[in-house]
Amino acid sequence: MNTIPVYKYPAAYTRENNELEQYRASHKANIACRDAIDDAIRDNYRNNCLGSDTAKQVIAEFGFDRTLYVLANTVREKDWDGRIDRKNKDWARTIPVFDDENGFGDNRNLEFIVDRAHPGLVDLFINQARREYLLTQPLTKEDIQSEAARLLRRLQSEREPNSPSGTHFMAQISPDFLIRASTKDQDRLFALLPFKSLSFSALKDRKGIFAFIQKDENRDQPLRQRKPSVRKKLQKTQAEPKSPASSKGKEMEL
Repeated sequence: MNTIPVYKYPAAYTRENNELEQYRASHKANIACRDAIDDAIRDNYRNNCLGSDTAKQVIAEFGFDRTLYVLANTVREKDWDGRIDRKNKDWARTIPVFDDENGFGDNRNLEFIVDRAHPGLVDLFINQARREYLLTQPLTKEDIQSEAARLLRRLQSEREPNSPSGTHFMAQISPDFLIRASTKDQDRLFALLPFKSLSFSALKDRKGIFAFIQKDENRDQPLRQRKPSVRKKLQKTQAEPKSPASSKGKEMEL
């Protein structure tokens, strides 16, 4: 893997801080990463489809930081292009990319934009890279709540039991959720779903983990609400200022 750190500051800053060597090395790596993305898209596009592991090979060579930085720079420089999804444009704005002009006023960031591949394929590549990064991140409470809500909607939408035996309603837990989930996360997901007969299990000859409830379970129930942490309650109570003594009490003391 290319281990050169991503240097995000412009050339003017590097000269003032004697960091020109780091700047040049990072800029050169950005250009190499750009070429790797273009090549990966070209080599993995078949039958109107971009291979699902296309982004992985670039990330393996350059890491998440540089790959995402080059992609964000590309999107920011192509903000006018309607072939790039609005969500990816919004994401790119969250990545700091400084304006960087050379002595002639030319934009040096243009030197590492992904420009040989079709913008629509670049957009698909960005989706892959962002997903790969997301899969390395721990789940938040909001992520768990969102997956619970999705499962609830799925279980409630079926008119008839949809398990192979016809005795249960079932819904598949998101594979991406399971990749990121710890045992505690799965327990929290289980606790949010309101069904007494709920179980998580695999199915023979089918990939994945599924949520099952018995067919006679009342499905017209909302998600359970998360109980506030006892520790947070105690901390809040301890932080609350005590009410001042009453004036009557003070008069009695005098």
